[in-house]
Amino acid sequence: MTAAGARSVRRLAALAAGLAVLLAGCAGGPPQRGTAIEGPDGSDVFRAADSVWHRPIPANAPIDPRSAEYVRQLMVKPDRSKEAPVVSVNGYTIPVYEAAADTPRYRVVAGKDFVAGGWALPAVPIPDNAAPDSREDGHLVVLDRSSGCVYEFWQARFDDGAWTASWVNATPIDGAGVYPDGLAARGTGISAAAGLIWPQELAAGRIDHALAFATPWVRRDAAVSPATTSDGRAAPDVPALPAGARLRLDPALNLDALGLSPEQRAIAEALQKYGMILVDTSGGLTLYAAAPQAYTRFPYPVEWASSIWADIDEIPFDRMQVLELPEPAGRPAVAPVLNRCTQDAVHGRGPGPSTRGADPDD
Repeated sequence: MTAAGARSVRRLAALAAGLAVLLAGCAGGPPQRGTAIEGPDGSDVFRAADSVWHRPIPANAPIDPRSAEYVRQLMVKPDRSKEAPVVSVNGYTIPVYEAAADTPRYRVVAGKDFVAGGWALPAVPIPDNAAPDSREDGHLVVLDRSSGCVYEFWQARFDDGAWTASWVNATPIDGAGVYPDGLAARGTGISAAAGLIWPQELAAGRIDHALAFATPWVRRDAAVSPATTSDGRAAPDVPALPAGARLRLDPALNLDALGLSPEQRAIAEALQKYGMILVDTSGGLTLYAAAPQAYTRFPYPVEWASSIWADIDEIPFDRMQVLELPEPAGRPAVAPVLNRCTQDAVHGRGPGPSTRGADPDD
């Protein structure tokens, strides 16, 4: 058997193992606090001095004058029914894998020509057991701590011994988690590895960073820092937030009075201290957990194994506050902005990237 063939067999086995992990989660209980969870933990990424992810929100942080209007819109679905916030767990989220020194490396070519003339990364480490999210976005993230890089993919595919993706890019683990040129795997220029809920955090009962969230109500014509572009679709006459907006749960809210589960309590405390940042457009109000398929057993509470989404509607999201919005970001750079993780990239020299929202297939 060829090396590529052997890897294909191992990849099929990994997909089967992922299903087994979900079934095991249904059979067992949630991870016991204090016990080790075997799998990736990216809660420490993006700690640069200019990063917003690990920066607590000051108690006296200014609130945007339109905060109440924005929050009312957040709490309504596009069909005008009441919104029910969820965490994406078993789909529509981000599988994350850790690379090792002997991890195979691939030349990954981007299928979408967001950079005129093409884009490819020549030596991307991708573990044999890696598999993208099975939903249409096909997200995948690889943490390579030896090089200090986060590799991220949109619509990743493995076929005939080769990896391809509609988009692939990389950014430093110790950076801000933001692409100045807007060319992330998410349509806002914010890394797909940023703001995830990690099972180790829930097991410890503490999340020490801001959370990523998505909503249908994202402005199509504006982004604010830390976002650098927008994939929003909301018309200007809708009170929709710009990509990059940061919200927090009202710090005056008494969480002890809500009777939250340990998992919802950890999320609510993070929302009060660090808030949540708008990173994507979605069908509903959604936070993101690292996908369970990269772990040796289902790493979340057993009740999170039975559906794609975990309900967190006991947290009163109608008590969110929109922090004062910065001035809209300017247009992204007209050419890729390289960093130490992409300095060997193969790219064209054309007019620059288009926004993800302009792609008719997105």
